[in-house]
Amino acid sequence: MRAMLTLQRRHSSKCPDKNKGPNFLKCRGHCALRICGMQNDRRVRKSLRTRDLQRAARRLAEMMEDEALGRSRKRLADAIAAFHAQHKGNAAETQRKYKRVLSFLAEHCEGAHIQYVDQNSFETIDAYALWRDKTNWTWIKEIEILRQFFEFCKDREWIRMNPAKALKRPRLLEANDVVPYTLDQIVRIIVACDEIGRAKYERLRARAMILLMRYAGLRVSDVVTLSRDHINGNRLEKRAVKNHRMIRVELPPEVLRALEMLPHPKAASRNCKLYFSSETASLRSLVKGAQRTLAAVFERARVPGAHPHRFRHTLASELLGKRATVDEVAGILADSPATIRRHYAKWTPEIQARQDQAIRLVHGTNLAQAEERISKC
Repeated sequence: MRAMLTLQRRHSSKCPDKNKGPNFLKCRGHCALRICGMQNDRRVRKSLRTRDLQRAARRLAEMMEDEALGRSRKRLADAIAAFHAQHKGNAAETQRKYKRVLSFLAEHCEGAHIQYVDQNSFETIDAYALWRDKTNWTWIKEIEILRQFFEFCKDREWIRMNPAKALKRPRLLEANDVVPYTLDQIVRIIVACDEIGRAKYERLRARAMILLMRYAGLRVSDVVTLSRDHINGNRLEKRAVKNHRMIRVELPPEVLRALEMLPHPKAASRNCKLYFSSETASLRSLVKGAQRTLAAVFERARVPGAHPHRFRHTLASELLGKRATVDEVAGILADSPATIRRHYAKWTPEIQARQDQAIRLVHGTNLAQAEERISKC
């Protein structure tokens, strides 16, 4: 049976036109709108959550069209599961971010009694943004994931529009607020490696991890998956866990010595070639274990805001300060040039010195030309 639905006003007690009945739509009180009628042999009376007549008419037309085409509504939980299945080939860390953000969306929708994907509108996403109350770089990445999810649903005609496109990205003065380590802080961190734990085993592992991040700019995931097969002479060659780009970097003797001194990982077989773990452990557990060790080092070193990823920012800033190009830095860190410009190009005294030297060349040329013209006058 074809749906027979009409618009009605739910007049408030203060509406001057309440006596004209629910079918009088142009009331002066601008009361809330709802749909009323029969659909699939069932009585329907549902609020449209709007007072705007044109918007309500569009929603009613969409519902009538969906009914005519026989479109089935997609539950939000099923849509999220389908999205995760579509991206099961992504890196583990990327999948974790998707699950984290979409779990927030599911939690908010459950509280707002939203069961279907097409119930999400600009208003509900605005409410979600207020509920999250984030304005930093994390919120920017969350917006990108939400837009990606709803675009996925739109392509499959589970929703007519992408409501996350209405979310405004916060304007940040810089890509993020990560500050490179100073030389004094790096020294304190390396010294702290010899002061943690109860045994030499943990201290040697911590020192090797820190040196790898310091001189090769490795992520924690690349450190814990480092194998002896990845070291060819004094060069490290392996694919990054996050983006599968090739890492090719020359290691200084200090890092090579630290790797040679590493004890065989506990619970690992004799044939295990990994430096920091057994071959049976999951990547997630390896990363968590390394982060606990590094957290102890940072706490001992008493460096404010210390975390592993700051070593990548430090190395990138030092390379740029030494006149390395963005493409060269991208090759060393196994990232794209756009990512280096966006995230890792930080101000340092070396970079400022290069900028000052460049501006002095312009000053000198302009002054010389000006004096030459003055002398001819």
